[in-house]
Amino acid sequence: MSDPRGPRRDKHIQESGSWEAGSADGTSTDTPSATSHGESSLREAMQQELIDLGRWLTEHPEAKKNLKPVRGSVVLEPGVYHNTGTGMVERIYTSQHIALGARWFRIKKDPAAPVEEIRRRVQKGSS
Repeated sequence: MSDPRGPRRDKHIQESGSWEAGSADGTSTDTPSATSHGESSLREAMQQELIDLGRWLTEHPEAKKNLKPVRGSVVLEPGVYHNTGTGMVERIYTSQHIALGARWFRIKKDPAAPVEEIRRRVQKGSS
């Protein structure tokens, strides 16, 4: 059965060609720059540090005494939180609803806080 819209229906998708090689006709120069690769690896490194911190919190439940539990709230305000269900430390930039029964702990009210400050707050209990 053939497609009635024809073989070239999605003009924004190019089947032959890649980011490195450009488009099939060779006219496109949309290649990712070294800067974008550097930024993504920096973001990944920061995310990895938050994942490691979440893993540490899971292994050391006594450290939760330094954190403020979120209770009786259906909406999380912006900040940095530890989700005990997933074991992850998450940055929340806009208010969002959470599932009933989820156990969250607020680490910082500033979602853009540096990872070192978050780690210090979690591990030592200092503000």
